[in-house]
Amino acid sequence: MKLIFCIISFFSFLQGCIEPFEAETQDFENVLVVDARLTNEEKRHEIVLSRSYRLEEGVTVPESNASVQIMDETGNTYRYIEETPGLYKSVSAFAAQPNVGYELLITSKDGKSYKSETAVRPTKIEIKEVKAEIEFDDLGKEGLQITLVNENPNAEAKFFRYEFEETYKIIAPYYNPFEFEVADSLYFAQGDFDSYEINIIARTEEARTCYTTNASTDINLSDSERNMDGQSGKTIVRFLRSDDFAISHRYSILVKQFAITSDTHGYYSSLESFSSSQNVFSNVQTGFLSGNIAALDSDELVLGYFEVASLSTERYFLNFTDFFPEKTLPPFPINCETTQAPPLVSFNPHLDGGFVVDEVGPESPLLTGILSGTIAYHAINEEYEEQPENLVQPIAGEAPYLVKSTECIDCRALGSNIKPEFWIE
Repeated sequence: MKLIFCIISFFSFLQGCIEPFEAETQDFENVLVVDARLTNEEKRHEIVLSRSYRLEEGVTVPESNASVQIMDETGNTYRYIEETPGLYKSVSAFAAQPNVGYELLITSKDGKSYKSETAVRPTKIEIKEVKAEIEFDDLGKEGLQITLVNENPNAEAKFFRYEFEETYKIIAPYYNPFEFEVADSLYFAQGDFDSYEINIIARTEEARTCYTTNASTDINLSDSERNMDGQSGKTIVRFLRSDDFAISHRYSILVKQFAITSDTHGYYSSLESFSSSQNVFSNVQTGFLSGNIAALDSDELVLGYFEVASLSTERYFLNFTDFFPEKTLPPFPINCETTQAPPLVSFNPHLDGGFVVDEVGPESPLLTGILSGTIAYHAINEEYEEQPENLVQPIAGEAPYLVKSTECIDCRALGSNIKPEFWIE
């Protein structure tokens, strides 16, 4: 049971794709989990260390206060420091060099030592082309299939792993240049009837057009060894149905190609077979997934892999109308047809007549929605009548404004209003 559990905790850490289920740990082994990657990028590289957790806990436990370093075969040492719990970054920027062996060395806070096998960076292979084509998925649904073609004329690199980051534009369908301002959130002031005060003011920040970015989570591998001409062929990177909101306006994808070794490819293939199955207990032969990191002074198990890879990237942009000029835009992810008119003041009726008002004041559905960020200003409620001044008994249920869900009016509820530096219209 403990070996099965270790695998599940590692998959959850790397992929987040295991279906949650109720179970209790019968036998628990505290295992170090390592997520380490080194590439040809000149940057401060990251290594994440954690500990396995019990099934019923479901919370990653960071491995803090460890000593982490990478050594190459020429004698260079690259130290890492812990910036946040469990996240270690190299002290200085560096890049993995071709035909140089690298080793990962870890010493835990309790003095246990771990070491990886020597890993060598494969030759970097440039991406030839990234493009989108209209295709149909396995269910016959039409969409855009984003593919990559990679030229490898010398067949020096035969194994690849792919990731992507997608960024897309969001346009609020019911954007309004005005917004709520809560001027008074207290019903009583100095013991007198004061009511709540909510004003409408002009917006000072962009809220119509935003951008959001998502990263891939699946394992996507390619093997060009079977291709006699040295071509890795066409690799499917992403499929987006034609009704996917992400391609409603303008969409961009950054494809990342990692040239990896045969051993690394084999490790990820095994990991993929476990993580892609809905039930790891019945669909595959369970056991310990051995990586290339081991304890030096004990037979303690270690989960994870030290990967040294060559990275190539390519960014691609597309517009929905370029591929589907006759189709309507994909539906907005939020129902924006519903318009509400929440009362500014809502009194609870008293059993003996009248209304109940405590020292805090009556409820205000409008104020509550504004403060929680769930509603935004849409329009003036033309049917609302201003309450007379010095009214002894306020009128319950009056709603001065019409509102919609915040996402429909303010795009910042779904993304950032800061345009990415790489963005091209």
